[in-house]
Amino acid sequence: MTNIVWQIPPSVVRWLSEIPASAPAAVLLRHSVRDHLPPGDAGYSLPITEVGVTLAQQLGSMLEDRLRTLHASPLTRCIQTAEALRAGAGVDIPVVEDRLLGDPGVFVVDGKRAWSNWVELEHEGVMEHLVSQDFPLPGMADPDPAARFLVQHMLAVADGRAGLHVFVTHDSLVTATAARLLGEPLGPDAWPWYLEGAFFWSENGHLTTSYRDRSRRREAAKLIELDERHVIDFARREVARTLGPDIDARFFLAGGAFKALLTGRPPRDLDLWAPSTRDRKTLLSVLDERDARRLADRPFADGFEIGGRIVELPHKVEPTTLEDRLARFDIALSAIGVEHRPGGEWRAVVHPLARDSVQRRQVLLLKPLVNWKYALATLERMRRYALELGYSIPPEEEAEVWRVFDSQPDDMKRGMLERFERTALGGHGMLEDVSCRLP
Repeated sequence: MTNIVWQIPPSVVRWLSEIPASAPAAVLLRHSVRDHLPPGDAGYSLPITEVGVTLAQQLGSMLEDRLRTLHASPLTRCIQTAEALRAGAGVDIPVVEDRLLGDPGVFVVDGKRAWSNWVELEHEGVMEHLVSQDFPLPGMADPDPAARFLVQHMLAVADGRAGLHVFVTHDSLVTATAARLLGEPLGPDAWPWYLEGAFFWSENGHLTTSYRDRSRRREAAKLIELDERHVIDFARREVARTLGPDIDARFFLAGGAFKALLTGRPPRDLDLWAPSTRDRKTLLSVLDERDARRLADRPFADGFEIGGRIVELPHKVEPTTLEDRLARFDIALSAIGVEHRPGGEWRAVVHPLARDSVQRRQVLLLKPLVNWKYALATLERMRRYALELGYSIPPEEEAEVWRVFDSQPDDMKRGMLERFERTALGGHGMLEDVSCRLP
């Protein structure tokens, strides 16, 4: 490798010059030059070479103050590449580790089980599967939903800020993500060179994907489909990250966590429901084994902090079916859920009104309100959802909540307010609005 003269890939130079200056652009970039990987070794600690450092600094000097954020797989060679890019650009920004980019990466759910695919199929076989097949390999994610979520995530990180947002990763992630977003099964001749990458940017409601000499434009709103396939892929990844890949319990994951599919940001909390005492005990045991920190007492559930997120497990072991669980929500976007069974069996249910809510970009109610005594908390949650997603709330939906509240006798109104103060966050103008309606 020392006799090879490495250069910045021409495709990178081209797309850097063609990205509109006003666009927030995500660059999914392979790390810089490293030595050969030892046979059968993932090379977790393998660094980039001196040539790799110099080349990354040269690329950084081309980015200069266009470079807005830097993100990297936790592996050494990716962190070093990001640091060299930063030095070359002459900007003072942090390098943020992102495990969707590696260790394990967005395409891996269970690292130990996934590694068997590389042993059995070798790298080329795994890559062929990632770019062309529509089912997950053992221990791995469903390739198409995973690739789309990674792009959604990168654009969410960019957060509308014009400039370049660089995500340093590995060749498999660049190839598979580019292939899926381009709609082309890229072969070995299209695998990225060092410091070669795929470019993604949104402009005027459209997402452009560019890689090598290929480019594709699509409606940005159609990047993520709120369907069973995407929901299951998301749930498998987030549950494995939080609780581990093998859980000997039946449980439901439902509610607001699935907003993350739309925002591209990791969910802040996971709401799990156990349909039996045995399942609940198993989940509590798993949380304990993973050193989850128990939170202060909550009205209806046990709460835990683990890995920077909150897990809630209700005290009641009912309902016993996913459909009945979803029927107890009042907001359409919450009526999305998955059921997990021991052995890694998953199924998903997405309420039709949840799909309508996404298509219309509106926060909709499921009527009549099942939890009408908590209608004020429901309205606060609706306003929070609208703010997080950039959606609107149809006037008739807010009016329905106030109709329920205004139709109650004064003692019930006070009871509804007490429930709101006990279970809600108390923001989004709710207390002010309620005070105008109380005697």
